[in-house]
Amino acid sequence: MSNRTAILLGLSIGVGLVVLVPVGLITLLFVLRAVNVPPEPDGPPLVLASGQLDGTWRDDRGGQLALAKDGTFSATNACGDYWNTRTDASSGFGFPTIMAGTDTWESDESDESDEGNATSVSFEFAPGDVTGQLVAGGTPDSALLRTFIGDPDSGDLCVLRKVT
Repeated sequence: MSNRTAILLGLSIGVGLVVLVPVGLITLLFVLRAVNVPPEPDGPPLVLASGQLDGTWRDDRGGQLALAKDGTFSATNACGDYWNTRTDASSGFGFPTIMAGTDTWESDESDESDEGNATSVSFEFAPGDVTGQLVAGGTPDSALLRTFIGDPDSGDLCVLRKVT
């Protein structure tokens, strides 16, 4: 084998590695992300009647979300995945993950996952620029409201448990 052939063979192998290694790593990253779905915390999705949602829900940091029967709520340092409709900022991406305020809430049954339907609670903070959403889970005897904050793959989870 001549020097020229050896150089061309070396360059071909080098270029192949420069292209194939990053492509392989990126493919591996997507495969791992697809199989590494965060588990449902404390039970499967759950359908709750409106009367089961009324009351005070507390997160593990002491934040509270009080849902009233008349469709109003008050939040005191409640964790959540919030979105500012005016600026398009969201929690986990430069927007707060803890909020305080009042306004209105509503619930709806939605198809949450392959495991079944769940009650979704949507709320809007006055003056209407910030919204949030939680999904019911757990068991009928130990219901909770939860949401992932920011990217679900981060595993950063907000869980509120009913206290009254």
